[in-house]
Amino acid sequence: MQPDTQKMVSMGIITAPHGVRGQMKVKIFCERAQDLTAYGSLSLEDGTALTLQIKGFNKGLAICSAASVSDRNAAEALKGSALYLERDKLPECDEGEIYQADLLGMQVCSSDGTLLGEVIGLHDFGAGEIVEIQLPERDKTEMLPYYPPFLKQVDIKARQIILDVQDAQEPEKDHEGETHK
Repeated sequence: MQPDTQKMVSMGIITAPHGVRGQMKVKIFCERAQDLTAYGSLSLEDGTALTLQIKGFNKGLAICSAASVSDRNAAEALKGSALYLERDKLPECDEGEIYQADLLGMQVCSSDGTLLGEVIGLHDFGAGEIVEIQLPERDKTEMLPYYPPFLKQVDIKARQIILDVQDAQEPEKDHEGETHK
């Protein structure tokens, strides 16, 4: 039975096998690495349950094992598989906190109420969090700053994020004075 990924949180992704005994390299999406294994079995997209054990770390990736993965070929077959946890197994957030997964699908509006798009991803490339939005009625995405002073409000109940993006979206001028967006 396939898990309902709308009610699941992606906890990580298997990036590659490690060694010949079925261990796997896992990119962890949790704030703390130990959270990957703290809430029980994880599910693959096909519904297969995996109970992982973290064996160590290498180059920012967790080295994990699972009893059902006994050799390199089995680990290789899982390469690229997302690891999901049921959302209701996670603890409640503290006041003012939200799981990034809960932001997915929220509407993003400008300070003046204009719909900018819908959240499809969050990224941090080192200079602050970026929200990736799907533009309305277009097959394009845009990345916008998701931190103060641009981030004005996150309304969980209304499923809406307000960003003041005027400064972030100012057209750029090239060295010849031409405007580009």
